[in-house]
Amino acid sequence: MPPQNNSFSKSATDASVYEFPLNKWVTPRSLPELVKTCREAFSNKQSVTMRAGGTSLGGQAIGSEVLIDVSKHLTQILDYRPERKEVVVEPGVIQDDLNAYVKANGLRFAPDTSTSNRAMIGGMIGNNSCGSYSVYYGTTREHVKSVEVILSDGSEVIFEDLTTEELAHKQTLDTLEGHLYRGVMSMLEEHGDTILENFPDASIKRRNTGYALDELYRHHQPFNPHGKPFNLTPLICGSEGTLAVVKSARLGLVEAPKHRQLICAHYHSVREAMQVVPEFLQFHPAAIELIDRPTLEGTKDNKALQPNRFWIQDDPAAVLVVELFDDCLDSLNARLRICQAWLAEKGSYATPIIDAADSDKVWSIRKAGLGLLMGKITRQKAVAVIEDAAVPVAKLPDYYHDVEQMMAELGVGCIYYGHASVGLIHIRPELDLATEKGRQLFEEIAKRNSKLVKSYRGAISGEHGDGRIRAPFIKEQVGETVYQCLVNLKRLFDPQNLLNPGVIIGDMPITQNLRAARQPQATLTTGFDWSNDLSLMDAVEKCNGAAACRKSTGTMCPSYQATREENYSTRGRSNLLRFALTEPNPQTALSNAELQDALEMCLGCKACHSECPANVDMARLKAEVLYQTGKMSLSRLALKYYGFLMRVGSVFPRIYNQVQNLGWVKRLMNVDSRRALPTLSNLELSRWWQTTDNASKDNCQRVWLLCDLYSRYQESEVGQAAILTLHKLGCDVQPIFLEASPRALISQGLLDGARKALLDINRQLSAVQENDWIVGIEPSEVLVWRDEAQALMKAETQTWQILLFEEAVLKLAEKGELPFQALTRKVKVHTHCHQKSLAKEADVAKALSLIPALEVERIASGCCGMSGEFGYRHYDVSKKIAEQSLLPAIEEGDALIVATGTSCRHQLDDFSSKQGLHSAQVFLQALQDIEWSSAGRR
Repeated sequence: MPPQNNSFSKSATDASVYEFPLNKWVTPRSLPELVKTCREAFSNKQSVTMRAGGTSLGGQAIGSEVLIDVSKHLTQILDYRPERKEVVVEPGVIQDDLNAYVKANGLRFAPDTSTSNRAMIGGMIGNNSCGSYSVYYGTTREHVKSVEVILSDGSEVIFEDLTTEELAHKQTLDTLEGHLYRGVMSMLEEHGDTILENFPDASIKRRNTGYALDELYRHHQPFNPHGKPFNLTPLICGSEGTLAVVKSARLGLVEAPKHRQLICAHYHSVREAMQVVPEFLQFHPAAIELIDRPTLEGTKDNKALQPNRFWIQDDPAAVLVVELFDDCLDSLNARLRICQAWLAEKGSYATPIIDAADSDKVWSIRKAGLGLLMGKITRQKAVAVIEDAAVPVAKLPDYYHDVEQMMAELGVGCIYYGHASVGLIHIRPELDLATEKGRQLFEEIAKRNSKLVKSYRGAISGEHGDGRIRAPFIKEQVGETVYQCLVNLKRLFDPQNLLNPGVIIGDMPITQNLRAARQPQATLTTGFDWSNDLSLMDAVEKCNGAAACRKSTGTMCPSYQATREENYSTRGRSNLLRFALTEPNPQTALSNAELQDALEMCLGCKACHSECPANVDMARLKAEVLYQTGKMSLSRLALKYYGFLMRVGSVFPRIYNQVQNLGWVKRLMNVDSRRALPTLSNLELSRWWQTTDNASKDNCQRVWLLCDLYSRYQESEVGQAAILTLHKLGCDVQPIFLEASPRALISQGLLDGARKALLDINRQLSAVQENDWIVGIEPSEVLVWRDEAQALMKAETQTWQILLFEEAVLKLAEKGELPFQALTRKVKVHTHCHQKSLAKEADVAKALSLIPALEVERIASGCCGMSGEFGYRHYDVSKKIAEQSLLPAIEEGDALIVATGTSCRHQLDDFSSKQGLHSAQVFLQALQDIEWSSAGRR
């Protein structure tokens, strides 16, 4: 969470349990600026902490003086040589983005972390990240050929393979670089054998304990005459920013497997699953990942992950997700059958082979594990403290048994998931670190586990790094002599202790600087009922810092995608909210300019409600803050009385349209001059309805149609199409003409007004009978009833099951064939963000596909960038969001464009040559002789 000028928040967090006071947050725009920033800090004796995605679990991406964030600007691929399988990148390049870049050449960067859609190469080098395929590909260290670094004196050097002569020359240099080579060589010559004897077992692929001196001594010349050329890069990998600052890295790429497929082996216990792993390695799997019951259970309530549960049979206590790679499809199929039979013979009660096209759905559940666990509605969180220990694979069942016994003795629940193939299971005890008892258990578990790991000659850190959380236990792990080598190495590289001090080499108590130490000091009377989340504070604390909101694809956090500002991510906003709610006067703190700016840039898209594994609902949190702090500006007042203004304006629509788009009116309403406000239709929908044949039908499906303000006043052609379509499909249509917009009121924090509007709609629906349907036109208005309505109205009255328009068409299709005529056209579908989050996005395309000959394409368009009044206030960001995915997807060809939200259609009007249609307009075209072009002309 980067503080701005006169910062309200003075702390930094990552995905760990820690929070650190912070002096300065810097986002250098170029590599020269990175060098300059480091040199200035070093000359001022200020410590430097490097940060990429900020997903670190050990507290290594936070520090108290100068934090340098490479994620915003240092994101370039500098050189790519596919013929050599090499790429040079800046440290802020995202892992998935890199793989997308090299995919056309059949290549990839081998490590595959669970945070691959936001984890950056700089952080992966710092932590020596691994991912699911480490049993096959090894760790990041094996795939980094060289690094360009800034040393602690500000000098720039490259660590790369050296010949014997080059190594000898390096040791003659009268520079810090020369001092490093002399010191490292001397240390390994004197203590190499002792290091090997005391470091974790060499069979453990993931062993990040301390610094990788064992790697240099075991695998590199001159200590291994047949080894690799001497190269200090392995020391930088896993050093967590404590030895040098990475400017760029030359990475080795691997050929992507030609064929790959999964088997999901189900077990009645975690121990039973673990026991088969050592022997199964004979089949050369690419991955064996364990998912336990609590993680699987967590997916049941996550809207984005529910469709991905298709492969889960009964109620397994654990599943081993096994993946095989092969260059030959026939060979792969044969191996799959052999492995399936072997797993069944060894105790798996179900071993489905997953269709290759569905593999990503299985992996999505595994990768979402952390966020799902942290999003559970409880104060007993699955805490990262001993989650990263690795032991020899054959010893994994015994280690698991010992941990299980320890947790039972302490009375602590625990979660188990992770990389069974390499002896690393992420073990997370469920603790409340806000309590004294929770903190005592936290420390006790860490101490006892350190001794357990030592007894198995394991690695206390396998891939997440030592950070601050495991630093106090490294001496116990490697012994006094080897620990002193690690200390001396740190002093060699960083004599003034300016590079991420306290990380790896440190003795800070692990209960110090806990973020849970900040707890609310006062209570607020809230507009929403937050009891389903326990409290408002607990709703904010569902954010665990894993930062799925910082991914570069999808819908979530469109303003972050456009700006790369941490404060404009769900994580950034959650941290600011947490800080405010724990101040002595939270209501005053909620009014702080930095928090208000962060929330102002939230589009309320609701994507975090489904795409965030923890289901953080920032749109609702924003509405609550505005309820607590909102001042009645002219634009807010206009939205409060929007229905009244449109009703009055509809009497003289031409005058209303002219006046509202006058420059001085726009300035008063805080509307960008480049935007035209939506105009009123010449004929308001209720008046049109009075002129039509609207007699009730007998023995037909009665549909109460909610005609929102937009389809009533601004787009009456959409309202007409909806009514006529339902009428022609045999329904008895009874329009309900709304007088207010609950969604607009909620978005502005006018929660009392929204509650009244919902109650008014309830009264209008008093004649609804048991078999009647209630259908809405505008998705954002309909979905209020599935989302905020219950938390707003509490126990005051019932909330209705209201169908989206496309859902109603699909229900009618279930009753019999619909009389659609063939439309030999193509239609591209952009779905409203709330529909993506709170309903089934595919229903729009599914309903349109009922029209014969119509070719329907769902476009992966993310957010349109309009979001009601946001687009009128923030023109440039709104346009940039639209340009990221939506506009490129629709411009080519002559397809009809269906954009289900009124805001989405207005965005297309302003920024594209196409006009968006509501799906009802396409259905009506298929029911009568109406012709729409791609530009929306009739």
